[in-house]
Amino acid sequence: MSRYVQTHEELLKHLKSQIEFMMQSAASFDNGFEDEAKRLAVVIRVLVHDTSNSKSLLTLLDNKNIKLYDSALSYDPKNLLPFSALTMMKVSTEGASYVAPLDGGAPSRSRTRKIAFQVWWDGVFVIKDKHGKTFTRKQLVLNTANMDGGAHVDPNLDEAYAKLSRFQSLGWKFFNRGIEDDFRNSPVLPSVRQIAHEVLKTLRDEFPKLF
Repeated sequence: MSRYVQTHEELLKHLKSQIEFMMQSAASFDNGFEDEAKRLAVVIRVLVHDTSNSKSLLTLLDNKNIKLYDSALSYDPKNLLPFSALTMMKVSTEGASYVAPLDGGAPSRSRTRKIAFQVWWDGVFVIKDKHGKTFTRKQLVLNTANMDGGAHVDPNLDEAYAKLSRFQSLGWKFFNRGIEDDFRNSPVLPSVRQIAHEVLKTLRDEFPKLF
């Protein structure tokens, strides 16, 4: 069967749609619907993830060699404490939670650093839990998109990811008037939101006419 090859202009229209999907989902997340990060994970996968059977949209556009914004805190393998590089902690009267800092957060968090795609995607750890299990952006995005409700629900999750997303394996506790409590969420979805923020900033630099 013959197949139609989409033009570069059509691929750019797809990119514009994906950017708009991401912006809508980011706004929904920021307005309090945290599960919207699952749809963000799907868009990120469409944009950047290549497999043996499919090419990402940026690869189809011949733009996979761009550098991406890296807002993560630096990972130190000598640090034995749990670590969440893409989130910050927020404490309120309702408890403690992990949030995406976007362009805010500690002065040590870069707003301008860019790194090569493969390093950004799968070359640096952005979470280490109390068991020493580490996670890259790729692992967070693909677990969320492929298995945990983004584009598919798998009855069997990766054990380390399940512990991180459901059972507080990061290990941090919140103390309110001497009473110990868990965080109200896991760092997974806020981390995906921050990854989406990095992608959107990068695409705005590379394709300003689409914004």
